Amino acid sequence: MAKKQWINNYFSEDELKEIQFAADAVEKRTVGEIVLSFRNKKTLLEKLYSNHELAMKDFETLGVHKTAERTGILIFIIFEEKYYDIIADEGIYAKIPDETWNKMEAKLKEEFRSKNYSAGVIALINEMGEILASEFPVRAGAVNDDELDHEIVVN
Repeated sequence: MAKKQWINNYFSEDELKEIQFAADAVEKRTVGEIVLSFRNKKTLLEKLYSNHELAMKDFETLGVHKTAERTGILIFIIFEEKYYDIIADEGIYAKIPDETWNKMEAKLKEEFRSKNYSAGVIALINEMGEILASEFPVRAGAVNDDELDHEIVVN
């Protein structure tokens, strides 16, 4: 993970490691893949895009759509704009409705309002993990490759 100083306003190095550990733990129980993309604010060029368009751009650029079973999820946050987006690939979207992700985003917003940044992200990842393990479990004899880079992307 590239080190950006602004991230320390929200997470300590240990908290970032805990977040990464939570995502890795979830992926051991499911064929789903979780990618986290954090921004402090949009750059001048990024201001040409809506927040959701920027999230979709990251979804594509980071290859979240490239899993064999289309089970990638992007957690996208722009901290200064208090913008949160969860984008699930079509394999997940077919089984889990938007309403589920919207509820998770609402919980994350509540945690962030209380400045519980790390706890909020970890709770989100763990809740995703329960759903993914239920709907997209690792199957006996199946290879559960880590298909995507799991480092937290800090822009």
